[in-house]
Amino acid sequence: MKLPGWINPRRGPLAFGITLTVFAIAILAPSLHLAGELEDVAAAQRLVSEQRRQPDVLLGSLVSARDRLEAFGYVDEPLSELRRAAADIDAMVGKLTEDPDQQGALAISASRPMQSRALSSKLRAVEQAWEQYRGALQPVLDFKGVPYVDSESRGTQLNAAGRQLGHDISAGLLGARAHNRALVDGIGKLSAALDGETARLLTVLRYLMLAALAVSLTFGIALVYFVFARRRESQRLASAEQQTRDILRTVKEGLLLLDAQHRIGDIHSTSLERLFKREQIAGLSFEELLKPLVPEKTLQTANKFVEVLWQERTRENLVRSINPLHEVEVSFDNGSGGHETRYLEFDFHRVKHQGQLTSLLVSVNDVTQRVLLARELGEAREKAQNQLDTLLGILHLNPQQLQSFLDDSDVSVKMINAILREPAREESAFRRKLDSIFRQVHAMKGEAAALGLGTVQSRAHDFEDSLRALKDKRELSGGDFLPLVVKLDELFTHLAAVRDLVTRLGPLQAAQEQAQEPESEAPVAVEPEPAPEQESPIDVIGPTLMQLVERLAQGRGKEAAAEVHGLDRVPNDYRRAVKDIAVQIVRNALVHGIEEPAQRTELGKEPVGRVKVDFRIESDGGYRLVVEDDGAGLSARRIRETAVERGLLTADDARQLDQRQLLALLFRPGFSTMPEADEDGGRGVGMNVVADLVKSLKGRIAVASSEGRYTRFTIALPARSPARDAA
Repeated sequence: MKLPGWINPRRGPLAFGITLTVFAIAILAPSLHLAGELEDVAAAQRLVSEQRRQPDVLLGSLVSARDRLEAFGYVDEPLSELRRAAADIDAMVGKLTEDPDQQGALAISASRPMQSRALSSKLRAVEQAWEQYRGALQPVLDFKGVPYVDSESRGTQLNAAGRQLGHDISAGLLGARAHNRALVDGIGKLSAALDGETARLLTVLRYLMLAALAVSLTFGIALVYFVFARRRESQRLASAEQQTRDILRTVKEGLLLLDAQHRIGDIHSTSLERLFKREQIAGLSFEELLKPLVPEKTLQTANKFVEVLWQERTRENLVRSINPLHEVEVSFDNGSGGHETRYLEFDFHRVKHQGQLTSLLVSVNDVTQRVLLARELGEAREKAQNQLDTLLGILHLNPQQLQSFLDDSDVSVKMINAILREPAREESAFRRKLDSIFRQVHAMKGEAAALGLGTVQSRAHDFEDSLRALKDKRELSGGDFLPLVVKLDELFTHLAAVRDLVTRLGPLQAAQEQAQEPESEAPVAVEPEPAPEQESPIDVIGPTLMQLVERLAQGRGKEAAAEVHGLDRVPNDYRRAVKDIAVQIVRNALVHGIEEPAQRTELGKEPVGRVKVDFRIESDGGYRLVVEDDGAGLSARRIRETAVERGLLTADDARQLDQRQLLALLFRPGFSTMPEADEDGGRGVGMNVVADLVKSLKGRIAVASSEGRYTRFTIALPARSPARDAA
């Protein structure tokens, strides 16, 4: 059989090549060009669609930034969101307007023969609207720095940059209201025009493809080519499968696919077996994989999260941001009776085929080293911050006050240590030890708060929490006190560090004070005054009380001032006791007595509350300490109610108490009218400390109060004994 000439082995390839070239020039070349434009338009459409909500994001970010700035909140987040939205719109406009000849360009150009000129006009409208909009936002986008300034006297305030930022945000909101609608409408019209352009290009392409199909029917001989091509494709697929297996075998990430029933597919990475320390993983449910490793609550949350990802309406990026398995702690049996703790990070991606969700791709990484390093860095930052806070606090303190506090604290720590070492077997002895330690720690915390030594105050507060936990136990044993030794050692170490800082800063402060002293023109002879007998030459109590009033008032939204008299006349052997008593009563006045300014104004009082502390020497050689505030006074009704609520008295017994017996309840351990305890009060310890100190000095305490007007504590201390004078 003689073959036609065009199938001749020698001339056939040439004829096929010529015909194919003509076909390519006549049909395929325009189709390829059209397909390129269609791809550009489709990509532009996706880009425009993704940015349609950005104008609303810009407006929302401006409003959020304005609200947070007014509330002295964290403004970096809305500003970052504003910059991201502006950058996204910039990127969209840039990609659509850049040179069409550049690689990867999505430009819209009227010079393209197959593209509608209407697109260019719509893009120019968007570009002009965004240019005006962005001009209004530019000052806000350029803002860098911190808009606030903190001070102990006025709290958080806007600095100059913050006020300028507020002005720029207001201007940006005006610009947003003026141009937001134009930008939204422009993007919408551009998107609609792109839709129309896509439809038009698809129609043209369809006709070209029909023509190509008609021409391709004449190429029956091309069947041979497709046979060989299919064979090559099969070989390529086999090679790709082998490469996939190699990748899954060597990749360090754990990769798996979850189906709609939350079952793990047959294909997964080999490292998954190492991460979960089990060989058979395929076919397990996600719950079965996690159940031996995580708590039940975490497991339930993970299952709900996977179910949410399978819902078509769920926004994947939004849900992934609240991934409960971002850093999950898992525990494995180490084979020797113990457990090994690791941290795994799960990431979820939805897999779609032809627009339908088919599976979830889950990647698992071991992030143990990252988590541990982050913790170490956090602890290091916290330690450095504590050291900085301590240093700043020391620099603002009077050296005599600080030295007095450290000396008293050293005595308190030694006394606590001695109490802990005392042998005890009976329950009552254990309770007495707790009360004694509580008084020492509470006094130390009170003075630390007065001086503004927050790191010492917080450690003392933690110590009190441990003591409170022991007090709440029904039965105590010697072993229950062992954790207190660790707390005491931590407190002692921190006080030693503070003392070391004071020692190092001493020469610097001395040099600074010497530099600030004015040079005298000539020596002046001064008649020396006789030193008072055994009295403190420097008042270290008064400044401490004044600082305490200022800090507590500021922290509780109140206004208060302290008046102190005669504290420079406190004898040395009474100094610590008088200081502790005054600190506790003044703290009580600020927490319970002094009202807020608005409430004081309604009651006809001055907005600023007054706390008066007076120390005087009596004619019989004794001493009198008076602490008075013009606050709310003591409420007999509230004292009765609190005594009944705390189970100290029955309702009938409380009604039978007279005024003196009611006031005596204030000094009972654990009595406090505050509903909840905080660092400044509420544990029922402060007034009990006062009573014990007065009792130890063989003194007397009297309380006078008028509800709504004042509260006055008068402490009478006896004259110093000859033994004390000799000392």
